[in-house]
Amino acid sequence: MKVYKVYSGKVGCMCGCKGKYSFTSEGAVEHSPGYDVSDSVNERTVKMFVNQLLADPQVKQEDGHMYVERNGRIKVAFFS
Repeated sequence: MKVYKVYSGKVGCMCGCKGKYSFTSEGAVEHSPGYDVSDSVNERTVKMFVNQLLADPQVKQEDGHMYVERNGRIKVAFFS
């Protein structure tokens, strides 16, 4: 499993208006949303999120991502 970005924010729209995306340096290049995301590269945040999700007993995994929803917020890790 190779994680390329994570998202943390309010449940609902995940375009970035209700939360924040963080990318790995590789993910910013290979999985760019079509604009420059170099300011959002944070390997430490990505690693921290993945460890939190893997340790959470309520984590759900679907095609290409894993997530936890709690108290109106969501944490998601996207992987390839």
